[in-house]
Amino acid sequence: MKNILTGLLVFISSAVFACGGGDWEGMWFYNLFAQTNISAKEFYPFLRDDYNAFYGENSYSESKEPEYPEGNVKLWKEILTGWSTEEIEMAIYKPEDFNWINKDSETEKRAKLYVDFAQECSEAFSYRTRRNSWDYDEILEEKDVNTEALLEKANLLLSSETDPQLQARYYYQIIRIMHYSKAWGEGIGFYEAKVENKIQKNEIYYYILDQVAGCYYSTENYEKAAYLFTKIVSNSIDRKKSAFVSFNFCTSFEAEGRSFVNGIEDEKDLLLITSLRNFSNETDNINKFIGFDANDRRVELLFMRALNNVERDVWPKNIGVGESRLPNLEEGEDYNELLNIAELQLSNQKVKNTDFWRMAGSYLSFIRNDISEAKRKLEAVKSFADQKKILSIVYEVFSWENISIENENFISQVLSKYPDKGTWPVDFNSDLKSFIKAKIANLYYANNQIAKAFLVHNQLESGGGISSLELLDALEAFYNKPDKSAYEKELLENRRSNYKFIDYLNYQKGIYYLYQKNAESALEYFGKSTNLSGTISLSNKIFSNNIIECFSCDEKEVMDDEVYKADLFSFIKPDFSISDLAVYLIELEKLTANEKQWKAKLANYLLANYYYNISNTGYYRGALIGDSNCCDYNYIHYSSDHYQSSENGADIIANRKGFNLSDITSYNKTYFGLSEMSLEFYQRVIELSTDKELNARCLYLMAKCELNTYYNEGSNDTFKVNFSKYNELELPNYKSFKTLKEDYSDTKFHEMIINHCSYFRLYSSTH
Repeated sequence: MKNILTGLLVFISSAVFACGGGDWEGMWFYNLFAQTNISAKEFYPFLRDDYNAFYGENSYSESKEPEYPEGNVKLWKEILTGWSTEEIEMAIYKPEDFNWINKDSETEKRAKLYVDFAQECSEAFSYRTRRNSWDYDEILEEKDVNTEALLEKANLLLSSETDPQLQARYYYQIIRIMHYSKAWGEGIGFYEAKVENKIQKNEIYYYILDQVAGCYYSTENYEKAAYLFTKIVSNSIDRKKSAFVSFNFCTSFEAEGRSFVNGIEDEKDLLLITSLRNFSNETDNINKFIGFDANDRRVELLFMRALNNVERDVWPKNIGVGESRLPNLEEGEDYNELLNIAELQLSNQKVKNTDFWRMAGSYLSFIRNDISEAKRKLEAVKSFADQKKILSIVYEVFSWENISIENENFISQVLSKYPDKGTWPVDFNSDLKSFIKAKIANLYYANNQIAKAFLVHNQLESGGGISSLELLDALEAFYNKPDKSAYEKELLENRRSNYKFIDYLNYQKGIYYLYQKNAESALEYFGKSTNLSGTISLSNKIFSNNIIECFSCDEKEVMDDEVYKADLFSFIKPDFSISDLAVYLIELEKLTANEKQWKAKLANYLLANYYYNISNTGYYRGALIGDSNCCDYNYIHYSSDHYQSSENGADIIANRKGFNLSDITSYNKTYFGLSEMSLEFYQRVIELSTDKELNARCLYLMAKCELNTYYNEGSNDTFKVNFSKYNELELPNYKSFKTLKEDYSDTKFHEMIINHCSYFRLYSSTH
């Protein structure tokens, strides 16, 4: 069993180490400098990637054509001259579909003998692939392989082989057989006798070394295994990833191969793999590597990982109205040290890939906000055409202090030339466009061009819940602006419906004034948007009230008061438009001044019900903007101490808070002090009423208004009830409950509500 688990540890699939969770690189930051700018493509797997075992292995990526081991295929081309890459891949990796007819040279015949034998070995040990299974019994299952016969055949074929590469391939198969058959000592001995310091150190050599390292690991010589894995990671093309995973297992036994290091190449190999395993002292490790060999292409890999790490800090996505900026610079960041490294590399005559370092230095100068220096350096870059173009665009946009018509024409051209590719996880076109939009929205916002700042990221219809008259007026002024640029015209098209622009703005102004308790102004603007005034249908139950709190229940189940059905209010239809609502509110306001006291009392009662119902704790809290009344977290912000009003978009815009308005629709205004207005109307009812049952009901409804104020504004006048050692409830000291308890305890309503309302029951028992 121990041996089976050891094999699992060494040869387990690297996919197991992916973090998963649905995130991907570039999700939280703008990646403007392509990590693949490094010159050593074989080291791409070790570029920075937090969410996958290796760079570019996102499990959500679109399906691709199979990628065959590049190093092995390239090596085969040295003896199968004249063969296409596709032919070699088919012959080696899909032999059952390959026809060797007309492949009859002596070399090709010997190559076929080897390929057939390699396939036989792979089939014999195919059971090992099941060791990644989730089935425990399948893991334990092990095929009975006649390894002696395989070794005999391998040695027979080897004895007649004269080609050095094919000989090395047989060495690989022999050591592989010994490794898999647990003849680890024999495998190591064969390597020392036939391979070590005796064959060319090409790709097949590192295939062999990978097997030998596995033998050392299985004999618990973790230090030697780790040392060999460092060589494979640095020098192999195909086995880098598996060797890196295996090295990590060695480190769990406090082994990293240090005791076998001898000379600069070994030092570099160990420094590379230890640097890849963590992100501490990145710049120190880069400088150490430069001290060994400034021209080593692995310096670019380590530098790129560090640079990508800087990008994660300085280019955060989704800033919006937050406190961060682009660039989000902080003291002590590594970008200054990396800039020094780039400049030192550029001045070092031993370093060949100067354009990489020149471009990196330019980008780091840009990060430091030294745009003129960044442009100067970038101009000297002769290669990396695509990357250079991207940087030149962002440098240009970030050099603006405001945006002219010429700038807007530039933006329009750039956005049209860089369509989204839709490749996941990294789409540099998409990041470029989002980055530009973030900055130009910031410039519009900083220069009080609120309408354009909003429309860069948001559709027109998204602004309804913000309840900002300033934004609505700015949008109207922008629409009426003459001689618009191409980009301004594009912004005006940023809407999801066919609503006429001004009609929609007038409609939203009507909504705004309803929340401001100004029905006359609301009706005026609804009249200017006749095509939209009927889009929301309301129920006459919006003038009712409820005792049972149940937002998921049908209104017929909870809205039980029916005063609104009185003949006095016959003008209120069962169902009506939002424009009709404004008319009804005006009529009710008039009735509150009626000389007949009972009419004024009932008009005040309906208005009190209405204003509470549309408050952010009322049953109809989303009705005016066409939203549902679910759920609490959409309407009330909860802090660790109590409920309280969160920041709202209208105030954010008024105070010009944040970087841009990309997320302003997440700050819709939900608290308008409507429950305070409701409480005033209920108080007027009591002042006009001699009906104790009605007054008792009003006092209970007023307590709901007090609770609304507490939820939104908090209070220093509260009481606490302990349900258990760990369960405590804090509530406001209701003035209305006090009056209901002291002056109306003889009413039927009091008898009913103390049984139905736990809050009133708790208050009564503690006061």
